Amino acid sequence: MSSERQETLRRLRPQEAHELIRHREMPMEQTIPWEAFEAARGNQVWGRYVYEDGGVVVAYVMFLVYEIVGRRFLWAKHGPVWFKEQSPEREAHLRELLQAEVRRRDKSVVFLRLAAAFSAPDLHPLLNSITYDHTYIADLSPRDPEAIAAAMPKDGRRGVRRAQRVAAAAGATFADESDLSRHEFEKVYQVLTETAERDGFTPHPSEVYWQMLTFLGPKHARLFVMRDAQGKPQAWNLITIYQRHTWAYYGASSNESRAYRGAEALDWWCMRTLADEGCVSYDLMGAGSVRVPELYSVGQYKKRYAQRVTEVDGSWDMPLRSSAFLALRSAKEAKGHLRSLATRARSSS
Repeated sequence: MSSERQETLRRLRPQEAHELIRHREMPMEQTIPWEAFEAARGNQVWGRYVYEDGGVVVAYVMFLVYEIVGRRFLWAKHGPVWFKEQSPEREAHLRELLQAEVRRRDKSVVFLRLAAAFSAPDLHPLLNSITYDHTYIADLSPRDPEAIAAAMPKDGRRGVRRAQRVAAAAGATFADESDLSRHEFEKVYQVLTETAERDGFTPHPSEVYWQMLTFLGPKHARLFVMRDAQGKPQAWNLITIYQRHTWAYYGASSNESRAYRGAEALDWWCMRTLADEGCVSYDLMGAGSVRVPELYSVGQYKKRYAQRVTEVDGSWDMPLRSSAFLALRSAKEAKGHLRSLATRARSSS
């Protein structure tokens, strides 16, 4: 069926891509500023493409080169981005064209990682990451704090107002600390290590967050920090910004701050601050997926900020070299089994 479709794939030069997307609403990870951040981490752009129907752009996608245990894969973070109808047939046809293009240009690529709204036989669960297909987006366009709160569910309105009062009573302060020094950032990062230990995940090294902040720059990345009465950092959000839309990309909160609803108070302060600057949305990100049940609890927190859930395309892996991909999956499963055995041994000792 897909071979009969009229849509075509065309590779873009960097300037062409930049002209195409610079005035469009885009996920941050498919934008020009994001390329600089990824390049700083050693992840170069492999290619930028448009999927067209009679010269009309239907979708855009930018792939970055990544590696897993020495094997190359291409990752279109939150892409392709669709500007026209996104049907199962169009998604499948675009993947078919991309598969042919990658095999033609680079036979070392083991798989593609890309977003899709519809499941399909050629799409597999992610090898080494988690995805989400539901998020909550707070509407900041009213700009007035009372109007922003009024657009939230009832428990959200009560929650942010109470958090604001409780945090103020505890002497907490809030500030944009995007220009802090590398040394000071390391102290802020320690809050994330505490969060990770409490919630059971492994954070990136601090350099990743620092590079995001510095290479995206203050126009596209901000660090908002809550400190206690003694000036110690207790919670922070690293926010990305593009075309007046914002994403709460990374966040952390100490165990101590939970006593005065620090994370909630900080999110509310971020929303009010960004709205005052003219931003129109605040995406809480990663609020859930039937494929990732461990996101359920964080989704319960984020749902208080918007009346309805927003569906987004989740990420999938599409193998190009089946035997190599299966070998990677087998290695991952074996590693997970060994980790489980080690955990059981520690808990029984």
